[in-house]
Amino acid sequence: MTKYPWQPLLGLAIGLLVLVGVLWVVSPTAGPFALTEADSAEVPYRYAATPVGLDGPAGQCVVCHSIEKGGPLRSAPNLWGVVGAPKGRAKGYGYSVALASASGVWTEKELNDYLTDPIKFMPGTKKTLIGLPNADERAKLISFLATLKN
Repeated sequence: MTKYPWQPLLGLAIGLLVLVGVLWVVSPTAGPFALTEADSAEVPYRYAATPVGLDGPAGQCVVCHSIEKGGPLRSAPNLWGVVGAPKGRAKGYGYSVALASASGVWTEKELNDYLTDPIKFMPGTKKTLIGLPNADERAKLISFLATLKN
């Protein structure tokens, strides 16, 4: 007789729970390693509501920025009215020292240079974008951003 007679029962119970958990996840028709619909490549972003502009020229931008007037700060500031606006203008956003101390306004040429290579244009920026190498894509994006105004 063992000192702790419940130990074999505990091991059996844990084993059954693991087995039931594995069987719960396995799809009977697709197999154990099938992707669910939410994990498929056809669903690139998971939002409660699709961000405004996701299917437009600023589709890459709206993952971090909002583009609607008065839109919320996401992980980056709102882009409404950015062309011609002062650099580092959004209240309450923690800009990098480089951008917060930058002077002037965002012109289309400066946006083009910034989007080409943010780190080269403004060393010390927090922008994690490597850059948009395609000049046509940048031009479309900047002309779209120029329409975001009153």
